[in-house]
Amino acid sequence: MKQSWLQRRWPALRAKGRARFVLFYGLLLCGGMMSVGIAVMLIAASRRQPLQLGAVLPLVPLLCLPAGLLWGLVSWHWNEYLFHKLGFDKHPR
Repeated sequence: MKQSWLQRRWPALRAKGRARFVLFYGLLLCGGMMSVGIAVMLIAASRRQPLQLGAVLPLVPLLCLPAGLLWGLVSWHWNEYLFHKLGFDKHPR
């Protein structure tokens, strides 16, 4: 039977700790990529319609990075819940 992602990868990720997961996957990857993506879209949109980029662009990371942290926390707790609920913590590979 094929193992799920949760069964294969989660033990190694959770062993590194919640703080590292939330900072790396939440803040840097999710929040950082969202900041870059939205900034690129705003810059592209400003070519068609004048925008106050000087006022808007600084707000992008101020909104996206905390959203990434929240995503990291929710994702950590959801994966932990599923990991325990499905009994993967009790069965060795």
